[in-house]
Amino acid sequence: MLPGYLLAAVLFTWPLAANFASAIPSSRVAFDPPMQAFLLGWDWRALHTGPLAVFNAPIFHPEPNTLTYMDHLLGETFLSSPVLAIFRSIPAAYNFLFLFSFVVSAWAVYRLARFCGASRPGSYLAGFLYAFSPYRFANLDLLNQLQTEFLPLGILFAAKFLRKYRARDLAALAGCLVVQVYFGWYYAYYLAIAIGLLLAYALLTRSFAADRVPLWKTGSIAAAALLLILPVALPYIQEHRLLPEFRRTLGESALYSADVTDYLKLNRNAVLAGFLPIATGGQSYWPGLVTLLLGAVGSRGTRLGQNSVEQLRLQGYFLALTGTAFVLSLGPILHVAGARIWIPLPYAALYYLMPGFSGMRAPARLACLVLLGLAVLASFGYERVKKRIDGKIAWPALASVLFVLSIVFAWPHRLSLVELPTKENIPTVNAWLVERPRSEPVLELPAPYADAESETHAMRQFYLLHDGHPRLDGTSGFVSRRYREFRSRIQRFPDEDAVGAASVLGAKLIIVHFGDYPEAERDPLRWRIHGERRLVPLAEFGSDAVFELEPEDVTPPAAPPSPKTSSARSPGIR
Repeated sequence: MLPGYLLAAVLFTWPLAANFASAIPSSRVAFDPPMQAFLLGWDWRALHTGPLAVFNAPIFHPEPNTLTYMDHLLGETFLSSPVLAIFRSIPAAYNFLFLFSFVVSAWAVYRLARFCGASRPGSYLAGFLYAFSPYRFANLDLLNQLQTEFLPLGILFAAKFLRKYRARDLAALAGCLVVQVYFGWYYAYYLAIAIGLLLAYALLTRSFAADRVPLWKTGSIAAAALLLILPVALPYIQEHRLLPEFRRTLGESALYSADVTDYLKLNRNAVLAGFLPIATGGQSYWPGLVTLLLGAVGSRGTRLGQNSVEQLRLQGYFLALTGTAFVLSLGPILHVAGARIWIPLPYAALYYLMPGFSGMRAPARLACLVLLGLAVLASFGYERVKKRIDGKIAWPALASVLFVLSIVFAWPHRLSLVELPTKENIPTVNAWLVERPRSEPVLELPAPYADAESETHAMRQFYLLHDGHPRLDGTSGFVSRRYREFRSRIQRFPDEDAVGAASVLGAKLIIVHFGDYPEAERDPLRWRIHGERRLVPLAEFGSDAVFELEPEDVTPPAAPPSPKTSSARSPGIR
């Protein structure tokens, strides 16, 4: 079972395995892959040198708790620590987590479907449909969003608890919730929604026996779980109180909600998308044809087992999970074919009522629960179809056809990779920074405007793992109001107002990547910089120049000194 899922993961993501320790998957469109690689590197370093300061990531200097501006990836770092220790390679750790998410997500759904009474082939197919779905391949740039394995595991242990009310199952459920918090907040909330829905469904179907719940053990397990969550929850709570903008608006939620038609679109990196360009979209939540058809068949109530299915009628639960998650993924108002239809949806209630829920901006990611519900229902559908054709068609032939169809709809183009530099081949200017005191905060220009971070900005953020200098600005999922204002002012660099803004935030060194500016602007920009008395040239490396920002009260020199040139490091700028 696991070897089969692992082989599928290697084949679907080729040539990742061949570049395991040097490059990571990236569509080259989003900045998330190098940003999340930076998080793994920072977490690993901080947990070894100063774990109490792990949330003070060296970006957006001098703001504190900047790790809270995105999913912290602490769980991913813990899990990949043996790989980091052996390979001493951030790409190896990243790729281990990437492949792990496919294999264990598939295995977790397999176990869940087996618990619900599906046969081994039906359960194996369900795991495959879940982990190797078109939806997941539409999100290959988001390492944290690929870690979907704890959603089915949490539901499995919750269902087990509601079957026999054993404390060990409740402890396993609490463990899944705690681990999911360490892996990412989005899915922690989604798992809580799924468990809450399961409990509500058990109450509605009168299958919940309150008198069998071990109260004192339940209280102890809940208290222990809360204590384990606090170390990562408190920094986010603190930022939520300090920064009013840390809460997402309903307007942002609406912007990042799913359109109904997104569930009918193929992801752009699917091979099949080349033959159906009309049915392709930038964001796809298409679960796959086999998943959808078998899920529809499986929702009709086939009896599969003598215990769990009859007690909790789990087929009805997974149908409710699929429908609930679908509606919630549409956000606070309805979107159809790009048009806003001003019909209020239930997501707004969770936004206001569920603590911390307003900190998440993308309701569309609830599509992962839609997929999970359909995948388990598909295992039921497989059993129903198998019974209907018993004696007419051999079930191995049916299984083969279904697997082939699911592969056809999910098979992606050859995976695009981006190489991450080591300390030996970082850009020359960063190699020069290694020799400077690491107490000098660095500002790199041009800076992004508003939310326009790119892969280039994320990669330069990754370099600080090697040169060790804290950075003004950064790439993350959130930008404070203070830094939004700074980004607006710094666009006018080297005007006095822009230089003053950099000085207020503590910049000591300013790196200007002249090659990033339009060619017509480069020479005028150089002359303007050399005319600014507080910017002292230190070194040049090709199209990159480093300036020291002097304090306001420094007397201006009689004449601008000539830039120092260095060629001791690796040639060229990467």
